[in-house]
Amino acid sequence: MTTQQQDFITNLRASIANNTFVRVTLSKPCQKNADLQKIYVKPAIIRKDLMLTFTLRHQTKDITKNFSIEDGIREIEKYHGETFLIASQFNTDRDWILKAGKKGKFALQSTPPTFTTPPELKHDKQKNHIAKGADYLTELGVTNSKGKVSKDMGDKFKQINKFVEIIAGLVEKADFLQKKSTIKVTDMGAGKGYLTFAVYDYLVNKMNLKAEVIGVEIRPDLIKLCNTAAQKIEFKGLRFEEGYIGNYDLPKTDVLIALHACDTATDDAIQKGIEAEAELIICAPCCHKQVRKAMTKSETLDSILNYGILKERQAEIVTDTIRALLLEANGYKTKVFEFISTEHTGKNVMVIGTKHKRPVDKEKYETEIKKLKQEFGINQHYLETIL
Repeated sequence: MTTQQQDFITNLRASIANNTFVRVTLSKPCQKNADLQKIYVKPAIIRKDLMLTFTLRHQTKDITKNFSIEDGIREIEKYHGETFLIASQFNTDRDWILKAGKKGKFALQSTPPTFTTPPELKHDKQKNHIAKGADYLTELGVTNSKGKVSKDMGDKFKQINKFVEIIAGLVEKADFLQKKSTIKVTDMGAGKGYLTFAVYDYLVNKMNLKAEVIGVEIRPDLIKLCNTAAQKIEFKGLRFEEGYIGNYDLPKTDVLIALHACDTATDDAIQKGIEAEAELIICAPCCHKQVRKAMTKSETLDSILNYGILKERQAEIVTDTIRALLLEANGYKTKVFEFISTEHTGKNVMVIGTKHKRPVDKEKYETEIKKLKQEFGINQHYLETIL
C-alpha cells in the first residue's frame, strides 16, 4: 500500500471515529462499458451497531450491502485501483480525493468540505422521506392541525411521499451535488405547489443543503396562495412566479421538474430544461393529444388504431418514447417508469433525464425516431420542432 493510500484510509478511520464521515464515492471505472458504474458508502446504525452501507450502482440496478467498519474499509481498498480509479472521501471538516494513476502511482488531494453537517445515521428501511406533521402539508390542506392526513387527501399524500422518495434517490447520488453551493430547482406548472414545497423541504430540512426553488404557474390565485404559505412557514428560498411554460425565461437551473403538464407543455418544459443545461429533467406527462391526432393508419397497426382507447394508449407510448430518445440525443441518460400505482393517479408514467458528458451518437437516435414516425404516419413530434 502506498503512502497516499495509507493516508486516505487513516483519514477515513479518524472521520468515522469522530463522526465527521459523510460518505465515500468510488467512481470512474477502470474498464470502459463496465456494468458497475459507481459505489456509494455511508455510515448507518443497523441493529444498534455502526456499519458501512454500500450502494453498488450498476447500469440497470442498484444493489445494497452492509459491512462492519473494518470489513467495509477492506472493501473500499479492494475496489479502488482495481475496479475504480477515483475514491472521494467526504467529511464535515475536509474532503480527500485519491486518484489511481499509471504504474501503480496514486495522488491524494485535499479540498474544503462539500458537506458541513454530520450525517443522519438512522438506517431508513421505510424510505419515508416526509413527515405527516410537516408545516407545509398543513398549510396546503394535506394534513390537519394535528398532523393527520385530511379526508380525501390520502392519494395526494402518497403521491407527494413517492415523489420525494424518487427525488431523494436522484439527488443523493447526483455528482453535481459535490460541486454546488446552492441547488437550483424549477418546477414548471407547479399548480398548488404540493410537490414544489416537498422538494424544498427535503433539500433544505432533510439534506441540509442550500436551495433556491421556483414554482412557475399561470394562475394568480395559486401563486398568491403558495407565496403566502412559503412566507408563513419561512421557506425563504422558495418562491412562485407567474408564467406559461412555453415562454417562461428560465435561468440556468440544476433540476427541472414538470409534472402533469398538459400535452405539448411537457415538451416545452423538456426543451427549457435542455437549454438551461439542467442536470436532472423530471417529467410526468399528462395527455398526448399532438401525436394522437397526427397518427394515421398503417397496414401493420390498423387493428390497434381502429379502437379509441388502444389508439390513445399507443399515442402515449409513442410520444414518451420519442421524448426519451430526444433526451438521449441531447446528452441525457433517460429512464421511463411507472412511479406510482394507477390506484392513486392515472398520470403515473415518469420520464427522467440525467445529464452526462459522454459522446452521443445523435444520428443513431434520429434514425430510431424516424422509424417510429414512419411506422405511425407521424410527420413531426412537437419536441423536435422546438429543439
